[in-house]
Amino acid sequence: MDLAQYKAVISEAIEGERAAKQFYENVAQRIKDAYLKELFGNFAQEEAKHEKILSDILNQEEMDTTYFDFEKDFKVAETFEMPEVTADMDLKSAIGIAVKNEEAAMKKYAGLAENCEDERLKKVFLDLASMERNHKFKMEEYFVDVAYPEIW
Repeated sequence: MDLAQYKAVISEAIEGERAAKQFYENVAQRIKDAYLKELFGNFAQEEAKHEKILSDILNQEEMDTTYFDFEKDFKVAETFEMPEVTADMDLKSAIGIAVKNEEAAMKKYAGLAENCEDERLKKVFLDLASMERNHKFKMEEYFVDVAYPEIW
């Protein structure tokens, strides 16, 4: 992989983290429930941390561009339908979008790790995938509570 491709992969991941952070901040501002407001605010802070980790990788003095094997399939671009983000979005839709966002991020980082030859960088991607998996799990719990309140 050449330097431009390497930078593009990392840059795309950074943009994904920025978009997720913005999404969580927007939801946190609109949500009335104090607990969920705090939860979405905390997720925004986590995404900012991920952005910093990736920015640090991108801004290294030296970059080894042989990390990735682009012949493998990242399996990130799966097709799924999500509700549109709107000002009057209900909580169920907001959490549903968050679950899908976390799932996509988790798969993206797992794919990057799978295709990474450098063990140090591979561990960074696996750690990021694990963090996203944890976010997804938490959001799924809230989704079940909101989408199926009759269970409780």
